Formats: sequence, C-alpha cells, structure tokens
Amino acid sequence: MEKFDVIIIGGGPAGLVASKILVAFGKKTAIVERAKLGGDCTHSGCVPSKTLLKSAKAYYDAKNINKYGLSSNDISIDTSNVLSHVRSVVDEIYSHETPEIFEEAGVNIIQGNATFINSNEIVVDGKIYSADKFIIATGATAAIPNIEGLKEIDYLTNENIFLQESIPKSLIVIGTGAIGVEMATAFNRLGSEVTILSRSEGILKENDEELSNILLEQLQKEGIDFINNVEFLKVNQKNNLKSISIKQNGEEKIISSSEILIATGRAPNVDLDLSNANVEHDKKGVKVNEYLQTSNENIYAIGDVSTKYKFTHIAEQEAIVAASNIGLPINKKMSYENIGWCVYSDPELAQIGLRPKEAEEKYKDDVKTYRFEYKNSDRGYTDVDKVGLIKVSVLSSGKIVGASILGTRAGELIHQLQLAKTFNITFDKLSKMVYLYPTYADIIKQPSKQFYINKLLNNKFLKLLKKIKSIVTGS
Repeated sequence: MEKFDVIIIGGGPAGLVASKILVAFGKKTAIVERAKLGGDCTHSGCVPSKTLLKSAKAYYDAKNINKYGLSSNDISIDTSNVLSHVRSVVDEIYSHETPEIFEEAGVNIIQGNATFINSNEIVVDGKIYSADKFIIATGATAAIPNIEGLKEIDYLTNENIFLQESIPKSLIVIGTGAIGVEMATAFNRLGSEVTILSRSEGILKENDEELSNILLEQLQKEGIDFINNVEFLKVNQKNNLKSISIKQNGEEKIISSSEILIATGRAPNVDLDLSNANVEHDKKGVKVNEYLQTSNENIYAIGDVSTKYKFTHIAEQEAIVAASNIGLPINKKMSYENIGWCVYSDPELAQIGLRPKEAEEKYKDDVKTYRFEYKNSDRGYTDVDKVGLIKVSVLSSGKIVGASILGTRAGELIHQLQLAKTFNITFDKLSKMVYLYPTYADIIKQPSKQFYINKLLNNKFLKLLKKIKSIVTGS
C-alpha cells in the first residue's frame, strides 16, 4: 500500500491547482483521475465552448459585413471543420496538462476510479492507497431530467456535443442556463435552426432579470425560437430525427430536430462511497464548512462537487484555500462575497455581487442603482455594438454591493468594478481616473461620475456654504 500526505480525487482545474500548491509546500501528493486531466473545463466546458462561440461570431460578422459599411457578393462559408477546430484547441491546451507534465512537477498521477474504504484509505482499481488528508475534486456531470423516452434516444450534453462531426441542421435546447444559452447562440449563428424550451419564464435566472430579457430579445432577433412555460411529455427518435411532445398553455404540440441538447444543470459526482469516510453529502453535493472541510476534518471538497458556484475560477480559488489550509498552519476561510461570473453569449452578460433587487431588499433606502446604456457610449457607435446596459448598485457611502453588465466585453469590463468592490474603493473614485477614449470603459466612467455629482450635491458642508453665500449676496 502506497502512502501519501495528500490524495486529490479529481484532476480538473481544482485538483490541478491544489496539487501544484501542495507540492510546493513539500507534500507528497497524488491525483486520482478516471478520465483525462483537465476535467470538464478543458474537454467539455470552458475551452471548447468559448472556441465554438468565437468561430460562430466570426461567421456571424462575415455574414453581416454590410453593417460596417462594407459590401461583397454572397458569402459562402464552410462550417464542416468548425468542430474539428474546436477539438484541436482542446488538444493544444491539454498538451500542457498531461500526466507526464504533472509527474515531472512532482505530482503522482493515479489513473482509475477511487472509492473510500475508510477515512484514510481509498481503493483504485483494486489497489489501496492511504493519505493523511484528502481533497475531493470530482466535479459534476450533466443533470438529466426525467422525461419519458429520453433514456432511449441519442441526446447531447456538454460532454459529447463537441465530439459531433458536423453542425446539426436543427437543435432543440432544453435548459436556459449558461450552457444552454451559449450553445444556442453558437449553433444558431453557425446555421442550425435552434429552439430553446423552458419550463418557466425567461432565461438565466441567476442574473438580472431586465438584462436577461434584453439578451433573450437579441437571441430571438437572430432567429432563435424560444418557447416558455413548457411541460415535457415524451421524447421519440425515428432514424436520425428526434421529436419531443410538449404541452404549453394546455395545448399539446410536437417539435422535431436533428439533435436535442440537455442543458438542465449539473449533478455532483459523489459516487465515492463517501459514507465509509464519514463525509456528509446530498443531491446538491458534498457539504463543507467555511474552511472547505467536510464533516470529516481531514477531508476537503472543492469545485463543482461541493459549491453551488460551478465556475472554473471559483474552483481554482477554492483549491488555493484548501491547499493552503492543508499545507500551512493557518485556517483560511473561503469567501464568495466578491465573486462574479459571465455568460459568453453575444452580447455577454456578467454579474458580481448582488443583483439590483437583492441590493434593494437588503439595504433599503441606502442603496441606489446607477445605469448607463452602451448606445450612449461613443465606442458603441464606432463598433456598431449599441445593445447593452450596465447597472451598478451603490450604497450612500460609495461602497459597490453589486453590478450587472450586458454588452460587448462585459466579462472583461466587470473586473474594474470587482476590483473596486473587493478592495473597498468607493464608486466615486472610479470617476477621477482619466479613461482612454474611445473605450467601452466609458460605461463605467459615466455612472461613477453621476454618483460623484450626486455626492457633491448632497454634501452637507457644501449645502451650508451655498446657503451662506445666498444670505451674503442676497441671491
């Protein structure tokens, strides 16, 4: 039996980051991975999806080249190599994450499925390994809804959609979260006839409702069919054609397509015999405290298997916290107060902190939400990208408690507000910086300037001076 200081179960972003830190701390560390290092992010998530979205945007811009004052004959674009291009980018990134590279860095790679025997031992393909500490970083898989007939057909998830050989002629997307919206955006632009089906109203429930609705309108303008308040009845497949029976407002109808994509959320991978190690878990994942320890203090859990924030950047931050708590004589807490996320549709939709409604409910009259539209930014005009809106919720003290951005480069722009929120830089101070012109950062400059003006107008000392001046001058 081989013994380690720390065994990490799962070689996705969380596990890889944690392993590097632990080796740097001098810990004998192993990663157990049942598939490929890199996890969903590299092979079926962030990397392939953003590559596909970039190809789709290039296609869309070429087809709409006239909006830039250019003209051409009919443009014919071959999409047959798009998905192979996506896979080539995945392969290129994976080349930096291979077992050989991590072995050279001092991390032991164990291939196979791990299950706990007890609190200090696991078994992988019949071989037993022990460790003083464990980190569970097994991630999550696509959650499959209970729809009659679904198990009998060939459906797509994020785990196999990038393995297709060609762009489907038509695509039904079940789910309105980030995966569903991003894939609907990309495949629609690449020529698929896309229909999004939703059990409820709207899309992207974790984001600001107003901005989500604006984005939905844009998707519909581009040709995506959105059907809400749907009850799923049955799925069928005949040859290569899939069909789904739905009920909407009491009326039944059948919708058919080449492919059906299931994008209804993520289910944590907890098939590790966790009870043998006294690790509490439920359908939402492994339960952890603020130090990322499970109910067994020598076993930590990080990433999608334990957090509701299923993003690579959150997984990596949790990896830093957990590895530090194992390798250093400290107790570092994991904070989610200043985190953010972005949906990489077009336009992008980014969020940090509280949404405006949440901010108003929590802070009442002490909070105000400042708005500014992309169409009022000169850069929006020069780039012909005028659809977008920023909303920043600010306390009277100037503290930023939340921000939402819909628009071009929203995922990049929101970092300036995240920086201010994280390090307690008041909103008015952002107006005092000299911004380059013309840039999209104007959408942050203008509302921060408005806050600064309001702050001056409400300054009690300035109000007193103004009153004294009026008395002295008689005006």
